[in-house]
Amino acid sequence: AGAAPLPPVDSGPSHVAVLQRQDEVMRHQDRSLEQLSSSVKTLKKMGSQIHDELTLQSSLLDDLEHGVDSTHANLKSQSSRMKTLIKKSKDNWLFCAIVALIVVLAIVIYFLVAG
Repeated sequence: AGAAPLPPVDSGPSHVAVLQRQDEVMRHQDRSLEQLSSSVKTLKKMGSQIHDELTLQSSLLDDLEHGVDSTHANLKSQSSRMKTLIKKSKDNWLFCAIVALIVVLAIVIYFLVAG
């Protein structure tokens, strides 16, 4: 009989279309990985710079701490010397006052005896 042939059954995208889609997805993934790689390199560079800066700051802080310790020791020593000097000055002033009073007393006694 004279039956007409059946139209081809649409079984979805062709094999070529599937391969093209996979290739497109892979290219997109490659671009994404390249961007990720670039970001990781930038972060690594920033991390290295931060490390260098922290190392420098640590060294500067160590130097500052040494300077402060040295200044503190010098200040303590000078403060002790200043206290000693003030004490000696008071003692010297007292000695000068005693000598001056003895001289005044001697003058008063001289005028009392002479007069």
